[in-house]
Amino acid sequence: MRRHPSPTAAASTGSAAFVASAVLLSAVLAPAALPGPAAHAADTVAATVPNGTFAEPAAPEFGTQAGHAGWSPDGGGVVFGKGLAQHPQGYQAASLNWNGAPQSLRTRLWGVRRGSAVTLTWDDSPSTFGGCRPEQVKDGQTYNVSLIVDGPAPDPRVTTGGSDTVGAANWSTGRAFSFTATEDNPMVSFDSAEPAGAMSCGPLITNVRAAQTPAPVDQQVRKEQLPPPKAYRGTGPLEPGVAVDDCEGSPTACAFTVDRRYSYQYYGQTRIVGEVYLNCTRNPITDDRRLEVTEPPYDSLTQYYALKGAPLLPSRSELARSRPHVAGQVEAGFAAAGGNPAAVSTSNPLTWSRTTAKALNPVIQPGEVSWIEVQPARERVAGSFTNSRNDYRLDATFDVPATSLPDRYYQRTGPLTETELQRCGAARPTAGTPDNTAGPDKRATDATDSGGRGLTVLDAPPPGLTARTVPLEAR
Repeated sequence: MRRHPSPTAAASTGSAAFVASAVLLSAVLAPAALPGPAAHAADTVAATVPNGTFAEPAAPEFGTQAGHAGWSPDGGGVVFGKGLAQHPQGYQAASLNWNGAPQSLRTRLWGVRRGSAVTLTWDDSPSTFGGCRPEQVKDGQTYNVSLIVDGPAPDPRVTTGGSDTVGAANWSTGRAFSFTATEDNPMVSFDSAEPAGAMSCGPLITNVRAAQTPAPVDQQVRKEQLPPPKAYRGTGPLEPGVAVDDCEGSPTACAFTVDRRYSYQYYGQTRIVGEVYLNCTRNPITDDRRLEVTEPPYDSLTQYYALKGAPLLPSRSELARSRPHVAGQVEAGFAAAGGNPAAVSTSNPLTWSRTTAKALNPVIQPGEVSWIEVQPARERVAGSFTNSRNDYRLDATFDVPATSLPDRYYQRTGPLTETELQRCGAARPTAGTPDNTAGPDKRATDATDSGGRGLTVLDAPPPGLTARTVPLEAR
């Protein structure tokens, strides 16, 4: 079913008003211009509408040509040449009636994410087809514009301006239709409401554009559970595995483009690396250690195959080994997005996995426990593979170690726990092992008592000698 969740209108021209409601557009939409830049939110950007001026295929200037690239059905319908369409900016136009039948034109707004606020604009006119009857164009012609979603909902009805002369255009510019995307890459549709008897005389549309306020980036998505990949052939859904196999066919079968709005760098969750060191002695200890930290990659394609029960081989965790051509296309697209279209000698390459060896020398104080934590620098890369040869598109997400952001290392220290104190004060394996009196039973009896946990009891001085006792600080 088709649905129009929240239509809004720009300011209308002339005395006609463009009325909006929560569900329906009014029966007649008056022409409206897009608001100026000051009226848009600061983060409003253009959204891609394929072949929005119906320039492909090129039609004879005063003739027609079957098809309209980027729209479905791609083999049906017709476009009017520039001279026949009579658009003031010289655009070709698509007819919503042709060859005895009403037409439905649908396209997807690529790169629009679910939750984004979208405004679709376009121009319309009654038909300029010479075979129209005067009564078919005098009061304008009707069609529906809608967002394709599941669930029943009425379609908003639009009526073009009228024409007193058969074959003469009457273009209304800046029609507007606003909605909130209910899925990624939402589909919009233009459907003729003219009866079948209208034959080839139906409304014309062109100059279809879109602007969006992108949905906020959800940075709470875990790298182990990335959004599943989505694939399309033309405007229809496609099994993602088919698109993956197609891209893997050759190193240049597909081109990967990064979506910068939903790609970002971040610091992952800290984790302990190496051993935990407990200092049961009375002196500071320098711990010379060499750590190796490995950061693996994650991606929605590998996870997709794993959930299907057919994990990629030879490695279910690294796409660069299981699908090297796909991985190479991601690397090239990542370099291009970083300002290096040739993908050579880049200082910020995409790295699938990284192992870092690091020499550290933490100092552990008496009575303390110490360990090392790492907070890895990572990069979330969202984007799309495209193959123009067979009109495939594959949206996927990758999470890899960041090369332009350093990892963070932390030396963590703290007092020994009761259990650790008991271990430090436990019986030694040999009688000659000194007792540091670190057990929990060695406690000061009052505030003036110099004895206590972690202190060493000194033997009495030899007869005839004076000794000075300096107690260690209790911990």
